[in-house]
Amino acid sequence: MTHVRFSIATPAWNALDKLRRCVGSVRGQTGVTYEHLVQDGGSSDGTAEWLAAQSDVAGVSEKDHGMYDAINRAWSRGSGEFFSWLNADEQYLPGTLEKVAAYFDSHPDVDIVFANAIVADMDGKVVALRREIPFRKSYVVNSFLNTMSCTLFFRKRLREQGLLAFDTGYRYAGDMDLILRLVEAGAVIAHLPDYLSVFGVDGSNLSTHQRMQDETVALQKKFGAFSSGWLRQAVLVGRRIERLVIGAYKPETISYLYAVDETPSYHRITASGIGGRYTLADVRGRADTIEILRHGEA
Repeated sequence: MTHVRFSIATPAWNALDKLRRCVGSVRGQTGVTYEHLVQDGGSSDGTAEWLAAQSDVAGVSEKDHGMYDAINRAWSRGSGEFFSWLNADEQYLPGTLEKVAAYFDSHPDVDIVFANAIVADMDGKVVALRREIPFRKSYVVNSFLNTMSCTLFFRKRLREQGLLAFDTGYRYAGDMDLILRLVEAGAVIAHLPDYLSVFGVDGSNLSTHQRMQDETVALQKKFGAFSSGWLRQAVLVGRRIERLVIGAYKPETISYLYAVDETPSYHRITASGIGGRYTLADVRGRADTIEILRHGEA
């Protein structure tokens, strides 16, 4: 029986076109073993039929109670050393799993890894670059979660300890609750200063909902945020200064491969002058050049 290194959960709901690209980005990973666990919530767009035809994807189609429940269900089928989740509108860049495995192998004390991400529109054109700083609990508790989900990876031992599971009472901020619970339980989290993933935005992401704000405020209180507004603001300023020091807002040139189907075929997208700021009201991506690559050319 093949030893599996990565168990990758993907929740899906009527997003077949995006899912095909997501699956392609996982298929493009080399040098490690993985299982791709797609949990479809009963889509009506042909997702179940498409999954049934994918011999290398462990797909299940059944009703669930939202994204976090779907991820929990997928993870319950996992057997890998490392667990992650990749939403249907997100992608791993080529070489991501090899980099993460190498980091975990050389840092046995680390339980959680997160990294930098490319924010892109639904055509794969870059909107912004998220260059992050090391995890600081005080920053998260008093402002917002800075670990982008598409760059997060967890050791299996967190599941074996009964810690790696979402509280499905949350609909929008479950990842913030999960990370803070894990850190409070003693999990060690580390940051890789590499771009590992593409985070897709189309202006309708879950984080735009008012309930996201409500859940975030509730979690801030739960985990001990400062009651004083000006103290919370001071923490946020400190986070921004630290990001400024590492050049997180400085425009740069980026070139990356974006999977355009499940094969995978890729577009090589290059853009210059890309900074770290964007708003969900304006998610128009940029590309100076788009090179269409045939399968195998990447």
